[in-house]
Amino acid sequence: MKQNFYKLLMAVIFASLCGFAVQAQTKQMTDEKLTSEITMLRQKLVEAIGRRDKKTLESLYAADFTHTHASGQVDDKSKRIAALISGDMTIESAEVNEINIRFYGKTMAIAIGQSTIKNKDETIKYRWTLVYVKPDKKWQIAASQATRIAEK
Repeated sequence: MKQNFYKLLMAVIFASLCGFAVQAQTKQMTDEKLTSEITMLRQKLVEAIGRRDKKTLESLYAADFTHTHASGQVDDKSKRIAALISGDMTIESAEVNEINIRFYGKTMAIAIGQSTIKNKDETIKYRWTLVYVKPDKKWQIAASQATRIAEK
């Protein structure tokens, strides 16, 4: 009787471990797919900014989007898009030095990263956060924030 109990216990433990392995593998595959979707959205954003494509930018930002600048100023969607397409910002390069994307279900993601922005006059490092949502079938940017990293 005791021996059967241990066999049953071992079978349950083994089955549970197999289940956890399948769950972990499924989660990893899901995270890879979602990461790919966010990466594609980020690329579309960069391309739309480069082309000053207002229509595409409007589709990439959520209706209630807000951006908080390093200065503390807050822009809504229309103000942010106007700034991006105005041509006033002359960014020569915006290298992403690090990025970490976390998913909360399949409809929300937060990306935290650091970038080095170069323009004709200076090079500035920023730490930033972007919140992505997927209210329907496509990802949008719901909020962003940038903090300038002080030089040492």
